[in-house]
Amino acid sequence: MPILTKSKLFPMLPEDVRGRVTESHRLSSSSRIRNRKQAGEFIMERCFVSVFSGTELPSIQEAIDGRTDRPGNRDRISSGQGIASIWLSDLPDAVPCLFGTFVKRKPTLIARKHWAALLAMEGEGYQGARERNRISPAAFRLADCIERDGPATGQALCDRLAGSARMDERTFRRALLELEKLWLIVPGRSGRPGRNIHDTASCVWELTKRWVPDDIEREAASMTRRHAMRSLLVGAVDSAGAVDEQAVYRWFGWARSMTGALMNEALSAEVCYRVDGPNPVIISSALAEIWPGA
Repeated sequence: MPILTKSKLFPMLPEDVRGRVTESHRLSSSSRIRNRKQAGEFIMERCFVSVFSGTELPSIQEAIDGRTDRPGNRDRISSGQGIASIWLSDLPDAVPCLFGTFVKRKPTLIARKHWAALLAMEGEGYQGARERNRISPAAFRLADCIERDGPATGQALCDRLAGSARMDERTFRRALLELEKLWLIVPGRSGRPGRNIHDTASCVWELTKRWVPDDIEREAASMTRRHAMRSLLVGAVDSAGAVDEQAVYRWFGWARSMTGALMNEALSAEVCYRVDGPNPVIISSALAEIWPGA
């Protein structure tokens, strides 16, 4: 069964719920994002925000345009994508948010509230990830290079490893992706004028454990990996408000069985809710309060 996109899901929601979701995603004419300051407020309010369209999360691009993404509509002219790309260069410095390709491998901005869970996902760092075979030897060498020699642009890291570890560019890109996927490294401000942090070659990469403040590291140390994963899953649901249940399984790079188990735990704890139907929908606890008949 096809996953319901926003443009298909939203019209199916009860009227009051649809209005709340539309407002929270900043899609109405009165709530659209018009400047960087409002974009920063949007990130702090929703906590999980996609930069561009293409995920179930609130999107800066969609909030600028005031409409959800409609795949296949080639006649649509959108200014939001270009503006969002420009703003991306300094939003992580303007507000406390972390950038990465977190949800569906799409550029995502995450507020400080969820940093501890991100760090706790691999609490033992790249060394522990390698011991458990979650990263390759090449990814381990890349992370070790950053720890030993300090943060550097993607291009500089590639050059370093090409000489010392005989790592070709293709292997380097795969290693970088492995570390980013597990949130063991994070991109910082571009090392080249005019480039943004979505440019992997020019942005500066640092180990996540060194990037986050000390209080976040202490908070992460008190979390189990499973608790951190569930916290991120629920956080994304809270941000989206309402989402096709099947879409949730495609958000993170976890096994489907793990996502299902975490979702069942969250439903049992009543930190999110399932609305049954032809396409079951997962809704946040905030929406459950106004859902008809709940």
